[in-house]
Amino acid sequence: MPRRVDARDVLDADATTRRSLSGRVVGVYRRQGPNSWDDYVLVDEDGGRIEVLAETPIQVEERGATFRMRRRGEVVRVAWTPDDGGPEEGADLRARFLESCVRDLDPTPEGNLAVWLHGELDKKPEAND
Repeated sequence: MPRRVDARDVLDADATTRRSLSGRVVGVYRRQGPNSWDDYVLVDEDGGRIEVLAETPIQVEERGATFRMRRRGEVVRVAWTPDDGGPEEGADLRARFLESCVRDLDPTPEGNLAVWLHGELDKKPEAND
């Protein structure tokens, strides 16, 4: 069954890479119609190896050591390939990935980009007496 994603949610970067890393492209999100607001669907695909630079905006997936990123105008799904030759699956892999490769997981701790960028929005300016 195709995994459909709303166009507004195909890439909601919630982190950046801490360092350069290697991975393998395991899927690509394809638009299901001609309009920019049409849904996307994840198409499994072996896109080969990829080198990801430090400070690249990514969206960490819910499971595994996988993430989404933009590459050449497409949103791709990447599976991290550990450099140390350790196991390439399991819960330990995800923990290692998050610890060694991901910075700023959820840079908007309040869940609100405006608050993160501009501070608290409901603060009232202090009166000059």
